[in-house]
Amino acid sequence: MSTYVIVEELGDWPCHADYLLTARTYLQHGVPTTGGRPRIINLCRNLEHLSAGYYCSLLAQARGHQCLPGLQAISRLQPQQPPAKLWRKAQGWLAQQSEDRIRVRAIFGQCEQSELAGLARYYYGLSQLPLQELTLKRGRHGWSVRQQQSLSPLELSQSEQALMLHHAQALVGTGDEEQAAPLYQLAILVDPDDGRASSDGLALERFIRAAAAQGIRAEILPPSAIERLPEFDTLWLRAETAVGHYTFEFARRAEQLKMPVIDSSRAILACSNKLYLYELMVRSGVPMPPTMVVTRRGRHHVDELVQRLGLPLMVKVPDGAQGRDLALASDEQQLARLLDEGLSRSALLLVQSRIPAEFDWRIGFLDGSPLFACRRYRPEPGNRIRRRKHPLDMSRIEALPLNEVPERVLQTARRAVHQLGNGLYGLDLRQQGRDCVLLEIVDNPWIRGDIEDKEAQDLYERLARAFRQRLENRGQTTA
Repeated sequence: MSTYVIVEELGDWPCHADYLLTARTYLQHGVPTTGGRPRIINLCRNLEHLSAGYYCSLLAQARGHQCLPGLQAISRLQPQQPPAKLWRKAQGWLAQQSEDRIRVRAIFGQCEQSELAGLARYYYGLSQLPLQELTLKRGRHGWSVRQQQSLSPLELSQSEQALMLHHAQALVGTGDEEQAAPLYQLAILVDPDDGRASSDGLALERFIRAAAAQGIRAEILPPSAIERLPEFDTLWLRAETAVGHYTFEFARRAEQLKMPVIDSSRAILACSNKLYLYELMVRSGVPMPPTMVVTRRGRHHVDELVQRLGLPLMVKVPDGAQGRDLALASDEQQLARLLDEGLSRSALLLVQSRIPAEFDWRIGFLDGSPLFACRRYRPEPGNRIRRRKHPLDMSRIEALPLNEVPERVLQTARRAVHQLGNGLYGLDLRQQGRDCVLLEIVDNPWIRGDIEDKEAQDLYERLARAFRQRLENRGQTTA
């Protein structure tokens, strides 16, 4: 990937450089012919609507160039307030300031005030403005970010220009940090304030290293930065997914941009409803626990349910995954109460036989092949249908090598995942003697450092290769 810095006049830059282009040259002639997708760092003096800088980002998007900042980012420079956790770290320092207005200059996400470094990185990640100034103002209810605006190289101090030059040269690949430029850019969607994130920091760090070895630069993207999607080539969702959730919107938007995405919107739709999965699996001959579908008209048929399925019984709201929206009925009175409770929220419920077992299997699959294996020792569900915030927190998880998983478990898992096609899935199965049944399939399985990956030495390398293959086959296959 070739990288170019665009300025309005060559004199705007602190030194002569072969990677410099003026806005006029770029608008009229583009970039010199190179292989791969060029990257543009737009440092024009003005990025406002209809300015030369605006048109540089506009044409970069039209030409298929990766641009920093992207057109969507500069078109929506209205500062959002940062996440509460990040804001609290800055509030302590701000409370000690005598001024009521503070301006913070961020150069490629770095600022002079170390206490505000998190804010600078956050707004750089949000807008990808290489040179920007944030205006913080104290009001009746405390401090807030009132303004976010771009800066030109001419407005920087000597030390700020040196910092700008350092980062730009690192991106171009001509400075001390010279390294092979990545072929592709991957966004990892993570909500830093959500305790249900599908991967922890250790797992993400390991994946980012594996992706770099495949020529992919991976970057964490917060939920508020959906307008930055066009700057990337592919997307990996590492936040809990659901239909109608912001993760579903990210997946849909990425697919509209012809970006490979894991998880796809199709996978989210399929795995977010237990009734859909049950019908699909039973029709395909995948064994599942004995199940009956209960409607509001049939809510009083408790005797029939017990006669056909026995006790205890699992009562499940169809729209839920990862062990949520389910409860255990040990007797007929509990079953009647749970049916009333569940049918007040959903027109249909699933009632399943409870198959006793010491543990469940969680088998991770990537594009039809096993990726990792764990035993999950989960406590019995309660006798109330609740949305638990952290569905796996109470599980004891034991990772195993794939060659220690019984063949019957792997056979059942393969048959089930085949019905969904390529993607990243977690399959929960329960074994009793020689029999094995499928309990659930999730589209966004947990992958955490030293837990799910503990016995899967090549897990992150396989994931990175899967993204690389999707990128190389764009237009031929879907994620």
